[in-house]
Order: sequence, then C-alpha cells, then structure tokens
Amino acid sequence: MRIFKLVLGLCLVCVLAMVSYILFNVNKALKYYPIIEKYAVEYKVDPLFITSIIKVESNFNPEAKSKKGAIGLMQIMPPTAKEIAGKYFGVTDFNEQQLYDADFNIKIGVCYVKILSDMFNNNANLVLASYNAGLGNVQKWQQENPIIEYDSEEMPFNETKHYVSKISKMYGVLKYFNKR
Repeated sequence: MRIFKLVLGLCLVCVLAMVSYILFNVNKALKYYPIIEKYAVEYKVDPLFITSIIKVESNFNPEAKSKKGAIGLMQIMPPTAKEIAGKYFGVTDFNEQQLYDADFNIKIGVCYVKILSDMFNNNANLVLASYNAGLGNVQKWQQENPIIEYDSEEMPFNETKHYVSKISKMYGVLKYFNKR
C-alpha cells in the first residue's frame, strides 16, 4: 500500500509538472499571438506555422540571440532583416536592435516566410529548410538534385533535417489542438 501511494504521488507530481510546463509555454505563446495573427493574416500565412517557427527558434524569448547572430523571436539574421526592411517597408535606418522588438521581428519574419512560400510554391519543407540553412543553400541543393519536394530526411545538413522535423511536429500538435 505504501509503494502504491508513493508511485501515485510521483505520478501526480509528474503530471503537475507537465501541466505547469505546458501552461507556461501556452502563456508565452498567447502573449505574442495577436501580433502573429495580425501579420499572418496580412501576408496570408498560417499563424500556427509562424507560432511553430517561433516556438522552435526562440521558445518565445524576444531577447534570444543565437551563436550565429540570429536575433529575436523569429531568430532573423540582421542582413536578411535589413534587406527585407528596406525593400518591403522602406526602412532606411535599420539597426539590429530593432529585431528585439517583438512586433518588428514578427513582421519581418512573417514577410520572409511569405517570400519563401511564394518562391517554393508553399512547400513547407523547402520554406523551413531555407529559413534554417539559407536560401542559397536550398537553391544549390535543388540544382544539384532537382526533385520536386524535399522530405526532411533528404536534406544534406543534419541540423536542417532536425529543424524541419521539429517544426513539422510542433505544427502538427498545434493544428491538432486548434481543431478542438
């Protein structure tokens, strides 16, 4: 009987910890969802797809900065942000500190996802691979091995394979719970 109570108690603690973790992450996501939805609607991109990218890229931390220099919620490289900000939004005084602003970061990131989606005919695997490994790398892969659709396992970089798989799984989870 004692062992049963101990096991039951441990199970309860685990469940409570898991629920707390989920609620904490949901609360972080909900904080930025109005911004995500605003730009997703504007650029005709699935907001759950953008939410999945943000979850994997920065875990909803607007102060995130990668070892490679990607910044903010959507982990955007400053040269990419500067190009998009100038070309699509007329920003002439871009500086990388702007990428720490959630609204600006998401706006630039969603616009970039839309650009990639248009380039790759909405092929999510190629969009995500480009977002992670760089557009030039993906275009090179396509030239070297011209196949219509890349499965994450067909991608040359392990990091990119993992990235595409992780976001695809996150997107599936969000879609599942969004139906309910």
